[in-house]
Amino acid sequence: MDERLETFDLGAARVTLPVPDGAEFSDLEGLDPGARHFTWEPASGGHFMLSAGTSPGHTPDGLLAGEAQRGSGLQVDSDVPAPVTGRGARRVVYRVTHHRAEEVVAAADGTLMRVPERDVRQLSDLLFVPCEATWLRIGYRVDEDAPEALRARLARMLDRVEVSPDA
Repeated sequence: MDERLETFDLGAARVTLPVPDGAEFSDLEGLDPGARHFTWEPASGGHFMLSAGTSPGHTPDGLLAGEAQRGSGLQVDSDVPAPVTGRGARRVVYRVTHHRAEEVVAAADGTLMRVPERDVRQLSDLLFVPCEATWLRIGYRVDEDAPEALRARLARMLDRVEVSPDA
């Protein structure tokens, strides 16, 4: 798959990563001043995000506490320093089960289909980088039963992230 390097301005830092050709990131609006949030959903059941903010969910401990409250069966697979991306940075991989309500989705042929409510086990692999007055949260979330190719694509993007603090 062809890709390009794309740089995102998160205010406190610039983040560069390989992005598949054709990928379009959405920039979430209406956030607190100084907060940024970009997401790309290449397929149902998985997304990649880049976020900057000061909420507890932008820190490793705050995010895990929130996941434990909203989901069930929280399991931290790893929580390791990631000094190559910045002083105090951590990479956290965890799994949690979330309940999804019934939804109507478009099938590949364009018809609508009903997906019953269900519990979904998800894998998250996130990089947390403290900056001067904010935290960066960069990574992906994927349903455990998503195709391996999707998980590999998202992991490759995260593995090649470069963070450049703004001066």
